[in-house]
Amino acid sequence: MTRLQWLDLRATLRERKTWLAAAMLLYAVVSIPVLFERPPPHVLAAVQAWFASDDPFALFMYLWIDLVMNKAIAFLPVVMASGVVLRERDLGSLVLVASKPIGMSRYFVLRAMSACLAMAILYIATQLLGALWFSVQVAGFHARPFLLAMVPNLFAATFATALAAACAAWVRRRVAAALVALGITTTLVGMALVGYYQPAWRAWANLNPIAVGASALGRLDHLDVLGTLVPAGTLVLATAAMLWIGSIGARRLAVLS
Repeated sequence: MTRLQWLDLRATLRERKTWLAAAMLLYAVVSIPVLFERPPPHVLAAVQAWFASDDPFALFMYLWIDLVMNKAIAFLPVVMASGVVLRERDLGSLVLVASKPIGMSRYFVLRAMSACLAMAILYIATQLLGALWFSVQVAGFHARPFLLAMVPNLFAATFATALAAACAAWVRRRVAAALVALGITTTLVGMALVGYYQPAWRAWANLNPIAVGASALGRLDHLDVLGTLVPAGTLVLATAAMLWIGSIGARRLAVLS
């Protein structure tokens, strides 16, 4: 990590939107055991039908991934990244940035990477805190498979953050970019588990990065490190591709400003 990246990351972590995201994730950690105690009947039926399991841990992981973290992935990356490079444009400093040796493409990647890293830090802290809290509050909780299952989901969150940043670079209007990014992320999240309740669509469902991030739900009994690294690596490549797409949009944004 370069010094410039480090300084930008520190600035991102101090922003109010980051603290808002942290507060929302903390609330999720504290509140999910209450929902687990009295899950809705249709949720119980879904877990039994889709995952062929009555294991309380499988139910908890479904609640945590689908009802909590995937919903966070739909919203928080938009909060964190939908204003990347657009704030500079609105402040009138984009031309100055574009004239520096770093260039607009690299500057976009720098800012988007800071948003992705900030999202990853929040996400990792949430899972580590959750592992400690759930070990005390949730009956039948297993920390190791929980943490392994959340590795791909972590990279799904960074992918969604890069996607929101790319939308900002291409749409070029802050509100419109946020709405477009939110529309895409909510659609991807809404279809994340379609491969479980429509097994014939599973191969197509795996083209959805958020579905890849939730892939551990179907194999909680035999999760291993390798089984989490493969989907995580796929999502790293998808994130890099999204940053590249966004950098092209940022270059055009500088020309049109």
